[in-house]
Amino acid sequence: MKETDRLFDEYERRFAKAAAQIPLRDPLRDRAEILEKVKSCLGFKDAWIPSIKAEPVQRLQMQYYDVELLKGHSWDRISICANLYLPHNRTSPLPLVLLCCGHGLEGKLTPIYQDAAQVLAERGAAVLVPDNIGQGERKPMGHLEPVMPFANGHSVQALIVMETIAWLKWLLKDSRFDPARIAAAGNSGGGTLTMFLAALAPELSAIASSGYPCSFDYIARKEKKHCHCNIIPGIVGELEMWQLYGAYAPKPLLLFQAAGDCLFPMDSFYSNARKVEAVYEMSGAKKNFQAVVTPGEHPWDHQRIELLAKFMTSQLRLAATPATQNTQLNRLTQTCFEHWPDEARTTDELSCLLSGSDPKPELGLWDVFPPPISKRELLALPDPGERGTAAQIFAQYEAFLKH
Repeated sequence: MKETDRLFDEYERRFAKAAAQIPLRDPLRDRAEILEKVKSCLGFKDAWIPSIKAEPVQRLQMQYYDVELLKGHSWDRISICANLYLPHNRTSPLPLVLLCCGHGLEGKLTPIYQDAAQVLAERGAAVLVPDNIGQGERKPMGHLEPVMPFANGHSVQALIVMETIAWLKWLLKDSRFDPARIAAAGNSGGGTLTMFLAALAPELSAIASSGYPCSFDYIARKEKKHCHCNIIPGIVGELEMWQLYGAYAPKPLLLFQAAGDCLFPMDSFYSNARKVEAVYEMSGAKKNFQAVVTPGEHPWDHQRIELLAKFMTSQLRLAATPATQNTQLNRLTQTCFEHWPDEARTTDELSCLLSGSDPKPELGLWDVFPPPISKRELLALPDPGERGTAAQIFAQYEAFLKH
């Protein structure tokens, strides 16, 4: 057996052992323990949640809503930006949807996210669409491959979750918005984020999460390079997704997915949904949980936007119909920054700022999570396919299995 195949076989056995030994934590009875484990795997610290400082730099007037282009800072020298959709002629305070972006190439300006925001705004909801760390206008920060967060004992996803919770706290201080009607929605990477918000942001009144709900074990076993925001150290063998979603019970939760999504299989989606539904039933709030499979592929389409709008209309008491049935979808091109600030920190530098460590240049993920062979042997292994190097894939396995 070739060394690469031997290592794959060894990891398959380790994943199977971890899955067999995962503690059976009940989201209703053991919620506090689940939250503690979520924070531990992410490297999430309440004390690290920043205070958002953001101001509008431009206001764009549309027929039925306006859009404020926001920019500012979260942590020191961490530049942020977001688009805030504000509907016309609605009574205050406004319901609001925090729209969590996935890996759309243009961040908050990705056309399908803009369409979703417009559809919700035309029904009377304010919509905040921030660019996540290293995405959209913030791409210079780095998102796909930062290693220092892992070297410093946390994760890229922890930084994203902490900053998103900071945005939520910023919204809750704004008298324009109804604190009892603030929801979150997201697909793909936004589905990842909304899953963690289900566990860590009880202030949210409703959550819609798609293009991700399945199992950590399935995702971790993929023989491909992950975006580093998808790597959650030590999560396999500790928790599964249904426990995080279940921790949100009894509040309204919608999980949805496309039947043709090649990244996340329907069987795993249905299994996760069955377990979450059981938690909601035990909590006496089965009516507050929905799981829906639609036609389509991984990215959102307009059928899923309508599904999302229907859910938010019910939960946030929006207008039953949009302001007009014939509105043309508007596409924004304006950015919040004229150019990316020279003084802005990168994702790796942010990690070092929070942890008090020094940057380590040329650090690979395999240096932080070393597989059980020498580094020289590891880097000499042939690539197992076209979707990632052996060093990267095996380091990811070590990360997910770390305990």
